[in-house]
Amino acid sequence: MERFHIQPIIDLASGRICGGEVLWRPNDGLPTAEEIRALEEDPVLNISVTQDSFIFALRALDRMPANLWLSVNLSCQYIGSGKMFFRPISKQVMDLECLRRRVGRRLVVEVTEAGIAGEHELAFIHELTSLHTIAVDDFGSGDAPLSHMLNLEFSKVKLDRSIVSGVDADWFRQRFVKWLVAGCHAIDVDVIAEGVETESEATFLRRSGVDQGQGWLWSKAMSACDFENLLSTEAMNVPIKKATLETEELELKAGSRPD
Repeated sequence: MERFHIQPIIDLASGRICGGEVLWRPNDGLPTAEEIRALEEDPVLNISVTQDSFIFALRALDRMPANLWLSVNLSCQYIGSGKMFFRPISKQVMDLECLRRRVGRRLVVEVTEAGIAGEHELAFIHELTSLHTIAVDDFGSGDAPLSHMLNLEFSKVKLDRSIVSGVDADWFRQRFVKWLVAGCHAIDVDVIAEGVETESEATFLRRSGVDQGQGWLWSKAMSACDFENLLSTEAMNVPIKKATLETEELELKAGSRPD
């Protein structure tokens, strides 16, 4: 299960950690181009990694503060109806259904617009919605028409990094963000910005009403242990950027490469 790291997600209004995204980190580092290609093209590997990410997130959430949530990525193209998805997981996690209920909405399942086109995929996502939160990932990337979202009950939208990058200086991107925020907030959906790298981007996003942010401005992905230590540090009112820099300095002194 240590094939996964967690990248913090920040509440832009308070500047505090509100959640994190579970990211695949084979061999404790960034996946290579070949590994990413294999994950996208090999159904067996894809489903196995997805199932392991669910286990990792459920177990982590069970020991984390009740106000924290974690997201996992779901590749619907290989899941189908999902009838067999949880069976292998139940063999590794005792009383899986009880754990899923206990974690509840704190487990966020990210799906892309392109991945929810079929009836079987939608059926499985609707099943997940009964216990967990659904987020639309990579919104604005242009990979699929908005019509794919018509029958989806989602509570979060993750703004693609291609829109976020340079948004502080691009009038067209700014219009798009403001339009998205207004529409989402009208139906009680949170907006999360991915790939935030500068203070200027974060400032514009916060002033435009974007709810949460994720990116290297605050932190790269880290081990579950480091993430939980960061939560403890934040609880002592140490700013996240300072705490993250201290963690990376310790890693470099120990001879390890930060993700």
